[in-house]
Amino acid sequence: MFLNDVLKKCKDEGYPITAAGLYFAGKKYGFLKKNDNDKSLSFDKNKFYDWLEKAKNKPPKNWLTLNELHNKLGISLSQAYILVKDPRSEAKSFGSGPGVIYVDPAKIKELIRQRKNEHRENWED
Repeated sequence: MFLNDVLKKCKDEGYPITAAGLYFAGKKYGFLKKNDNDKSLSFDKNKFYDWLEKAKNKPPKNWLTLNELHNKLGISLSQAYILVKDPRSEAKSFGSGPGVIYVDPAKIKELIRQRKNEHRENWED
């Protein structure tokens, strides 16, 4: 596949990307093949389709990014990060690369309640 074919496929699939963005993604994720004797770029079809499927993944509707979560819940960004790193938060990355971390705010609220109860001390004798 060549650059124009790949750009057209991305556009058809509803994932708009520039030629430069596609070039860097191809280098980073290994689907760009550069021919030494030819100045044209070609792309590995199978690797490209795998990358495109990952890139098109979108988070569920009510999930928030880490930044949106800390604003909505009124907690610090570092607290939000610590909560998201807890396996019980079930946080996930979406997109073609490492992506942005998304989380369900209801799970985080429940996690805050659980952690609050875990750290409560019993002062009664």
